[in-house]
Amino acid sequence: MIALGPRRRRALARHTIIYGSAALVLAVMAFPLYGLLLTSVQPESVIRSRDVQFLPSNLFLEHFKEVLGQGHIVPIREGIRNSLIVSTMTAAVCLILALPAAYAISRLRLPGSSFVIGAMASVYFLPTVLFLIPMFVIFVRWGLDDSFLSLIIAYSGFILPFEILILKAFIDKVPKEIEDSAKVDGCSDIQALARVMLPLVRPGILAGFIFAFILSWIEFLTPLIFTSDLKISTVALGMFRSTIDIKVGQQAAAAVLTLLPVALLMLVFQNLITRVLLEGADK
Repeated sequence: MIALGPRRRRALARHTIIYGSAALVLAVMAFPLYGLLLTSVQPESVIRSRDVQFLPSNLFLEHFKEVLGQGHIVPIREGIRNSLIVSTMTAAVCLILALPAAYAISRLRLPGSSFVIGAMASVYFLPTVLFLIPMFVIFVRWGLDDSFLSLIIAYSGFILPFEILILKAFIDKVPKEIEDSAKVDGCSDIQALARVMLPLVRPGILAGFIFAFILSWIEFLTPLIFTSDLKISTVALGMFRSTIDIKVGQQAAAAVLTLLPVALLMLVFQNLITRVLLEGADK
């Protein structure tokens, strides 16, 4: 048996505590998701029985077929389609508006730029409902309520400050000398942004689009207030509680379908998302 020195024992104990704590947090966070997935693939009789099964004997996929069927009492299929449209359009609008704004704050000597950054960050310290009610009144007067446009405008207003901060963090990492060289060769500020900066901050652009899409997708209060006939996935999911006969398996299947796009994005782009979060923490 190899004896470990005091320094190696301390390092081993530190790593054991760190990885043990990470495993515990992962288990606590993953267990509800596993329970949701397990509920979605079990018959209703098994779900409501007292015998808890942590491993399904067979996969029961009827819940997914029923909630995605035509004419289901809860329009989850229509809600997912509408959410895809709204989230994609919101992410595109935020990216188009945030990129020049982030470039201007990062590179140009604008008076009060630090105040602008602080004002953008302070938006998230206020309750969302303070903005929703006045916006809803305005949209009703303009005839924009219960429409894709109203949700895109509202989502963009909430997400745009966060998007600007993300892109600014990536632009700050690019040495200014690269742009200065391009300007010496005759590029204007807009040309330097389009030809030099865009290729260098491509990961930040992708990260900004992903974050805007996810934040739009998971929003519940805004579509709850702004829409009635237009169905959004998060609001449609809540309609299960208003039905007479609540079928837990169908509700779990609808929740899994609603969660699926966000989960796929997190799995595919987890390294990029982690990088953005760490750079934000470093700021």
